[in-house]
Amino acid sequence: MDDMILADVALRAAQKVKAEALAPDAYRKAENFYLRAKKDFNEGYFESAKKFANEARLMAEQAEYQSLVKQTELKGGFVTEPEEPLTKDNQETEDEE
Repeated sequence: MDDMILADVALRAAQKVKAEALAPDAYRKAENFYLRAKKDFNEGYFESAKKFANEARLMAEQAEYQSLVKQTELKGGFVTEPEEPLTKDNQETEDEE
């Protein structure tokens, strides 16, 4: 159930920054994942609902970020990409150098 709440909050945050207009693909995917999660939850498929709720949250967060970047660019601001987080895959390549 917490996953559904987090997905809902993430979608609302994306809506607040006008992601449906500025990052429509990511926002639409987030909405679709969320609707699928609600459907699965109501039908008793809780593991599937959790999976889709997490996907919805991630996509909504991505849509929110894309929207904020686009707003900054439209205002003439400069946006730098965040550094890639250190993962096992890219850590091994750094160690080899």
